[in-house]
Amino acid sequence: MTAHHQPDHSPAQETQLDEWHQHTRDEGLPQKEHAGHANITALLIIFVVITVSTVVFSVGIGLFAINQMNLLKAKGEVAGLQAVAEQAAAYKRDALAAQSGNMDRAMQTVVAEYREMQSK
Repeated sequence: MTAHHQPDHSPAQETQLDEWHQHTRDEGLPQKEHAGHANITALLIIFVVITVSTVVFSVGIGLFAINQMNLLKAKGEVAGLQAVAEQAAAYKRDALAAQSGNMDRAMQTVVAEYREMQSK
């Protein structure tokens, strides 16, 4: 069996028009074509309104998304800082304590060298 249909004729078309195509005098004169000519002003106004609305909506959604991302990043940074804040503070205290003695000695050395240079 093949995939093609057997040759056949198209069904006969009706030669009489149905009632929808038949118009009587009771209907009166035919109406003019509705919207036969486009109103360019109305079309332009509608186009501008749709375009501006789309741009405003898109920009609004973009700004909202950026704001939400900034809020989420800020919350994540605060949570991350709080998680390591105690360890960082302890490290800073130890580092400053270790440096304070060295800094005092270094300052005294620099002042002494400067005085020697001034006296010469």
